[in-house]
Amino acid sequence: MEEKTILAQILQALDLYAADMRKQFEALYEKFDSLQHQVQALNEQTNMMNKRIGDMDRRIEEMDKRIEDMDKHIEEMDNRMEGMNGRLQEMDGRIEEMDGRFERQIAQLERTVNERFERLEAKLGHIRVELAETQETVDFHSVKIAQHDRKIRHLLHTR
Repeated sequence: MEEKTILAQILQALDLYAADMRKQFEALYEKFDSLQHQVQALNEQTNMMNKRIGDMDRRIEEMDKRIEDMDKHIEEMDNRMEGMNGRLQEMDGRIEEMDGRFERQIAQLERTVNERFERLEAKLGHIRVELAETQETVDFHSVKIAQHDRKIRHLLHTR
């Protein structure tokens, strides 16, 4: 009965831990999805900016009167692109930082899981020893009972 209770408690603890792990992994997946959406939005903005630059080049070729104005506009676009590149580099740094944090968290979770499994293995080892000792005791008593039964039968037959 105690073994079933212990096993049930172990299974319950493992279920709770597995549920917690699932929640943590789901949170990590949500964070990854969010970052992916942000990168996708930046890519779309970059594509839009590239399209604008192409339009500006065609306008410059078509209109000689506005060459000076267009040069200023191109310089502004270059500054924006530099700003975007700076932001992209900043985001890359953030992503790398988050990746490092995730790796550290996963490593910590692995250490925790390993420690808990080691404790469970130790407990199971003790239970095995106790079961072996109990079996030896039962075997000893079984032999003694059989010896007493033989003596009683022998005494009953000799009368």
